Amino acid sequence: MTEPVTTRTDRVVVDGQFIQIYKDLTERSSVEDSPFRTLKDVFMMAVCYGFNKGTREPPAGGAKHTIRLEVFTEDDQTLLKAIAIATTGDVEVLMQQSKIVTIAEGYAQTGILDVKRNLLDQPGRPLWNLVGIVRD
Repeated sequence: MTEPVTTRTDRVVVDGQFIQIYKDLTERSSVEDSPFRTLKDVFMMAVCYGFNKGTREPPAGGAKHTIRLEVFTEDDQTLLKAIAIATTGDVEVLMQQSKIVTIAEGYAQTGILDVKRNLLDQPGRPLWNLVGIVRD
């Protein structure tokens, strides 16, 4: 897949068509219905699903939402770097923050639909669906 050239390194992009999924998992009235505290947490889950599936696509054109990289913890960034190395097979990717971000965005783009299917579209409340996934 051809990666778009970018010099942006201070935020990740979330495709606007999926932002409601992110909000549904963070902004409902109870923790059982919104098991994530932040959009960044949903993004990380989506990245992991996309990576596990092995597919990524750049965010589509149109409306976009961004998440500042400064909200990502050191552990979050370490995971994104590890995924970038695994994807490229080259540790030199660590020298290219924009490439790490682009790879993560691509996986999140494809993984968010799996997050939705497994947490929101299943019977039961999203938190308990998440617990079931972790338990399995």
